[in-house]
Amino acid sequence: MKKELFGVLCVATLFALLGWVRGVADAQTSGSQVFITWQAVGSYVPASYKDKALPGPTSLILASVQVVSQGKLVDLKNQLVYWYQDGTYLSGGTGAQSITFTPGVSPPDTTELKVEIPNYSGGTLLHAVDIPIVQPVIVIKTPYLNNQFSDNPLTLTALPYFFNVPSPSALVLSWSVNGQTGASAENPYEAQITLPQGTSAGTTLSVALTAQNPLDATSATASKVLTYE
Repeated sequence: MKKELFGVLCVATLFALLGWVRGVADAQTSGSQVFITWQAVGSYVPASYKDKALPGPTSLILASVQVVSQGKLVDLKNQLVYWYQDGTYLSGGTGAQSITFTPGVSPPDTTELKVEIPNYSGGTLLHAVDIPIVQPVIVIKTPYLNNQFSDNPLTLTALPYFFNVPSPSALVLSWSVNGQTGASAENPYEAQITLPQGTSAGTTLSVALTAQNPLDATSATASKVLTYE
């Protein structure tokens, strides 16, 4: 499982670090610390996933800005705040400390969210963060080292990431094993496989999985080859 998720975790961690470094640099040039925080609303991740959920092109992003001066949080309720995405004005006004928007960017890519706070102590504060926009991911989870197994029957589990759904039950999953379709009737997130008696060691199973989101037509695929010991 760690191997399958390594790429997903690296992407999330890298973007988080880049955003933090950029935020520190902007704060130093302005003389005040400016922070933009954001979250992807409805971007589903399993409970075991502890990193930041990343948005897809149809995800709703909730963002907010905070300013810290001399170690204290600045009250922005009477301050003009303007928001921009990739240089295009989104919205703003007095006290507009938060914003929600749909990125509409084709993944994999980033979109720049910038905040402008004019007339702040006689100047203007500008701060921007790059938000990654990603494709949804489906992972085939197995407990087998090096994809070698001796269990019969065996059960495989599907884990979806970054789909814009209220719950994983909204997804449509399709399994195939050596070209034959099938899944657990009780739980489409499991594929139960029983090998015939007398199956010889070295027999391989080519497993493919597709997950489709009917709410926005996004999809993801995964495959794995398992070897019977």
